[in-house]
Amino acid sequence: MSRSRPGPSVDERRAAVQQLLETEIRRIIDSGEYAAWFTKMASFHRYSPTNAAWILAQAPRATKVASYRTWKQLDRQVRKGETGIMVLHPKPFWVDPATGQRVRPPRTAAERARLDKHTSFGIGHVFDVSATDGEPLPELGRPAPTDAPRALIDHLDSWCTAQGITVETRDLPDGLYGYYDRGPDRIVLAAANSTGERSATLAHELAHRQDPELIRAEVVGDRRYYAHNRPDCEAVAEAAAHVISARFGLDLTAHSAGYIASWIRGDVDRFTALHQRVGQVSRTVLPPDRIDLALNTAASHVAEQTRQPRTAAVSR
Repeated sequence: MSRSRPGPSVDERRAAVQQLLETEIRRIIDSGEYAAWFTKMASFHRYSPTNAAWILAQAPRATKVASYRTWKQLDRQVRKGETGIMVLHPKPFWVDPATGQRVRPPRTAAERARLDKHTSFGIGHVFDVSATDGEPLPELGRPAPTDAPRALIDHLDSWCTAQGITVETRDLPDGLYGYYDRGPDRIVLAAANSTGERSATLAHELAHRQDPELIRAEVVGDRRYYAHNRPDCEAVAEAAAHVISARFGLDLTAHSAGYIASWIRGDVDRFTALHQRVGQVSRTVLPPDRIDLALNTAASHVAEQTRQPRTAAVSR
């Protein structure tokens, strides 16, 4: 009697996806399609930069992905036989520093303070909307492309106001569209900017503000970091502005493709590292995804139903 061969292990599957990702990144480096990569990232900004890269490598044509359970909550069903897209699934665990042993999750503030929290990663799966059938997704908060520049500016201006960032408009030298001054937390934009230039510049300068490496440099007092790492910082800012703008339907490819390429300079390691920073920035600045909003609405509805008092059935 023949025995079926066991399928690949988790480590083998993870290695296969990683190899696929490395091949895709090499293709992007060789072709210079950085802008297209970051445009696609706009669809997956609620995922970690690593998971967004995994999704793009496995399913380049995916547009909206979610877990099996999430699609069910949105009244959509994953079709039988569809293959999921592998993503990393964080699994937190706690260790007692006194013994070095894993222990059950803390239940009190005192236990949380005493125990060390660690995170391991397992394998999960998500599915593209094209692999599902059911109710159409609600179009929440995504304007038509013709309205994108105004909607994008409105979002960025509101985000700046909520964060306490001062945005000023001044006459600036030719060729200077704007700049960010971290000390007073101020963005200055050129008065000569068109509507599109204003939105792109505001997103670019906000990316500088949210760049984790520039924030780290400020915290440790490294005032020379930007000067010594200008290509990296500018690549992050422009790529993040591209992702943020694409989320609202504003395509900056013609403006930013060459700009991003000039900073990355065909370096695979640089592109991989900067991709992580771009993901962190865009996840901070972008608004909730339409799936997030739909799930929040569904969760609120379920919670409201749970709070309603139950009445006993009366027989007649």
